[in-house]
Amino acid sequence: MRSRRAVRGFTDRPVPKEVLERVLSAAAWAPSGSNLQPWHAYVVTGGPLAEIKKRVGERLAAADSWDEREYEMYPSALKSPYRERRFAFGEEHYGALGVSREDLEARQRAAAANWDCYGAPAALFCYIDRDMGLPQWADVGMYLQTVMLLLRAEGLHSCT
Repeated sequence: MRSRRAVRGFTDRPVPKEVLERVLSAAAWAPSGSNLQPWHAYVVTGGPLAEIKKRVGERLAAADSWDEREYEMYPSALKSPYRERRFAFGEEHYGALGVSREDLEARQRAAAANWDCYGAPAALFCYIDRDMGLPQWADVGMYLQTVMLLLRAEGLHSCT
């Protein structure tokens, strides 16, 4: 647990299929209310992942506007101490990249690395049915944490 980090720079060394299968099979046992297991997980590697990254790169290069968010990531009036924690993370993250707060273009380029999966050789896409409620979103969070810890147990890192 203490060695888990949000890694934002991966090698392109493939992750063995058996490792991914082992992790996802074990993660399926993550707790969920009434055992609904409301998540749908898809792992993409190789050519299909390269195609996704290529298409996203083309869209970014064409300066397409970002998709409108369906859900708010943070409350609009984020209160203390969470606002300060988020600000401190941004300062640390962009500071490590040598990007100043005022350089919006560089910040957008850095954010675009999300869509390249930080160079990871595998990506997990996790979905939940739209009609599920907040408790099921919490279940998905437990599932994803379980996946991340199992990856760490395999000597791998991840990022949300």
